[in-house]
Amino acid sequence: MTIIQKEQYVFEVDIEKTIEYYKTHSLCDCVCCENFYAQIQGKFPKLESFLADFGVDISKPDECMSVELDNTILYIGVDYTVCGKVATMGQYKIDIHDNQFFSLVITEGFASPNEQTGEYFTISVNNVFELPWVLDKPFPEPTTFKATSKIKEFFKKAFKA
Repeated sequence: MTIIQKEQYVFEVDIEKTIEYYKTHSLCDCVCCENFYAQIQGKFPKLESFLADFGVDISKPDECMSVELDNTILYIGVDYTVCGKVATMGQYKIDIHDNQFFSLVITEGFASPNEQTGEYFTISVNNVFELPWVLDKPFPEPTTFKATSKIKEFFKKAFKA
């Protein structure tokens, strides 16, 4: 186990097991996730470096939560698994400024889509960030529910401000 301290947090991380996890875990095959995988490496170097300290591959998250918006995808939250445990839980989230602001939330025992075994914790990258549509596939049809137009309006305003 490797001891990693980030702000008020202290982690006991099995970096090799985490690296192996990212080589073997299955990825979501929805087009919004594929769009994320195709272009996230190198976009946010400070975030990528932070995750790499734990053995995490930024391009292989466990979960991406997204909203389709005018030929771009807004990623609301992205979750990553780390093999190990949180030895000391900080009181606040960890903030990273990397061409934009990211808020990282650490959670122990979070149940993501991949069934982890042993000790692990989750690093959730929260805050909205926008990635263009880069796939040679049709842009996904927007989810149709009553709040969709309100959500899109909110995000359009948020990014123009």
